[in-house]
Amino acid sequence: MTEPARILVLTHDDDPTADVVLHHLNARGTPFVRCDPGSFPADLCLTARLDPGATAWDGQFSGAPREIDLQSVRAVYYRRPSDFRVFGGGSPSEEAFARSQARHGFSGVLSSLPEAVWLNNPAAMADARVKPHQLAVAARCGLQVPATLITNEPEMVSDFARSAGGRIVTKSLATMVTVDDVRGSGVLYTAEVAEDLWADPSIAATAHLFQELIEGVDIRLTVVAGEFFAAEIHPSDLEGPVDIRAHHENVNYRVVEVPDDVRRGVIDLLRELRLAFAALDFRVVSGRGWIFLEANPNGQWAFIPELRDSIAQAIADFLESSCR
Repeated sequence: MTEPARILVLTHDDDPTADVVLHHLNARGTPFVRCDPGSFPADLCLTARLDPGATAWDGQFSGAPREIDLQSVRAVYYRRPSDFRVFGGGSPSEEAFARSQARHGFSGVLSSLPEAVWLNNPAAMADARVKPHQLAVAARCGLQVPATLITNEPEMVSDFARSAGGRIVTKSLATMVTVDDVRGSGVLYTAEVAEDLWADPSIAATAHLFQELIEGVDIRLTVVAGEFFAAEIHPSDLEGPVDIRAHHENVNYRVVEVPDDVRRGVIDLLRELRLAFAALDFRVVSGRGWIFLEANPNGQWAFIPELRDSIAQAIADFLESSCR
């Protein structure tokens, strides 16, 4: 007999951010089951059945710390699952096919559970991650956004740069991890584009995103089911890289209040993006206020000591309330 699992936590085995939330659930005595979808199909098994007249899948996962009854799931905390680990030995095309089947089978059954509330649903996150989309939605919701150009025409960049005040940055349109034989792997950071690269012919190779360079104070705003947690990020090196992530731990934080107009815009933005949770980046500019840079539907938040427990408790509250 399977043990009811009201809360299902989907993440990889070494996820310290999820651990902070699960510590709070444990302290409250709130039951949950944690498993990594990447264990399917090598170590995790799924059997689900949909009969004529039924309105939801009936079945279970086995191979996790305990069996998971699909009908009992009321809340899903989707953090950072690893990729599906299929049985080896096949050709690359066969293994790609197996991963595709795993993704549609495992994820498809879970995403269709009618009574499960997600933080966040993977389909909604996939849509929300598209930067041109989220920028346009943010602007419609009343948030200020930077002047932005998306193009593969090099000759368009110079005109844009001059109209944007003569200093522009570029950032990747999708989150990417680069792999280099010498330097290893790393994240593509936002970087300023020098004037002699404005007409670089390589721009023609694909779509590029350019924005006006906005100088100000970085803000990380985390929103959990309508609760707001914001902190200024102050790097030790004021002349360092444009991207605050490149400063690593050499930063200080200061908790701040969120202006009412920004709150309203963010609430509308997350409603349109179908997100219960997001980590948003803003830059505060004297005379202009809060400028929206981007929203990460599965962003990190535990790196801010002053807000870590408050955010974890808010996530635990959301998961618990979904089970009542």
